[in-house]
Amino acid sequence: MPDRPASVPRVYILTLGCPKNDADSRSALRRLTEAHVFVVGEPEEATHILVNTCGFIQDAKEESIAAILDACAGHPDKEVLAMGCLVERYRTELEQGIPEVAGWFGLAETDRLVAWLMPDPEALGSGRDPSAMETLPSRVPRAHAYVKISDGCDESCSFCAIPAIKGAYHSLGLSDILAEATTCLDEGARELVLVGQDTAVWEGDDVSLTQLVDVLSEDDRSRWVRLMYLQPDHLSPALLRYMARAPRLCRYLDIPLQHASRDVLRRMGRQGDGSTYLELLAEARRLMPDVSVRSTFIVGFPGETEEQFEELLEFVNKAAFDYAGAFIYSPEEGTAAAELRPRVPKRIAMDRLNRLNAALVSRSESEHMRLVGTKVEVMIDSLDVEDLGGSVSVIARTAGQAPEVDGVTYIEGEIPAGLSPGDLVEVTIVGAAGFDMIGSLP
Repeated sequence: MPDRPASVPRVYILTLGCPKNDADSRSALRRLTEAHVFVVGEPEEATHILVNTCGFIQDAKEESIAAILDACAGHPDKEVLAMGCLVERYRTELEQGIPEVAGWFGLAETDRLVAWLMPDPEALGSGRDPSAMETLPSRVPRAHAYVKISDGCDESCSFCAIPAIKGAYHSLGLSDILAEATTCLDEGARELVLVGQDTAVWEGDDVSLTQLVDVLSEDDRSRWVRLMYLQPDHLSPALLRYMARAPRLCRYLDIPLQHASRDVLRRMGRQGDGSTYLELLAEARRLMPDVSVRSTFIVGFPGETEEQFEELLEFVNKAAFDYAGAFIYSPEEGTAAAELRPRVPKRIAMDRLNRLNAALVSRSESEHMRLVGTKVEVMIDSLDVEDLGGSVSVIARTAGQAPEVDGVTYIEGEIPAGLSPGDLVEVTIVGAAGFDMIGSLP
């Protein structure tokens, strides 16, 4: 490794992967700021570029490696650092394969990162103007913030490498969660998105998940609380009933079902099937007619037949998901599924992915068209819409649209003075296109 910086570092953080990585980046940002490291908003302003990597599936690994190489090639005058899941899993191989990177940091090594950047904080800080920290943009204000409440996983899904990367399931402590949420609200977030490998089973310090939501909702700045990553086996009737009556908890179910064929699901190491999932969705919609449901699916899993894929297509049509995503199975080393045969040829898997995505988008648009003419509450996400053109003046989301993974609601009309990201307004839905909707202000 090169000699440590002789001046105060300026770090730009590039985050890849899921919202849990976003939460990790925000935590790293705060830890760096507390240590008087500058965190800047553009790579050109930085002395160091920190890439927070993802190592979940092959595509994510390739994207992370490409981002690291691009940072090294595109900014030869800066030191490139890498952290996160990919480093945790492949540190030795990465160190040998990409020697241009100045430092590698795993999942629980933020303190080591700080020490690496600031080996002698007093010496680096001498003569500095502390107020200068405030002149450097460390983040773009957002209406939402991800708050991690758990990590790791105890499940034995045959396709998933998360337990090997992150270890056993563990809940984060109540005090840590509340401190993180308070900081996010102080920074301007008005929606708290709770994330973890399985948020449904969280409990800590003799407090249940529903009690945690109650506590987070007590702060009036917290206008919405959202639960992500609810595994279907742990989505209890009691939680559904609570969601139906909790005023600030979004009526939103993010349930990664993965498939509908019982045989495919058993090879995946998962319970349930299309019939039991439809029963679960029917109960949720009985309790909450306005609930929005999101899911994810895998196509091309080893042994998946055309008949089993057709069963999945039929299922998603009946399930009527508001939002859903799909990806081709990726054989991850060290997982049980990597040894399964026969493999589905890539050409067939890609064809199935395209057919499934087309069905999901079509069904989503049909569901959204049912809202045309109704009034809904939306949260303002962005007032910066210069590139959109036309009559659109604001980008917003309904409570049924999670940030960054679902569609958005484009708002037409003149914007009231003083409107800011995080504010709630009522609009009339006037159109839908795929996963997105169009709303009009009164």
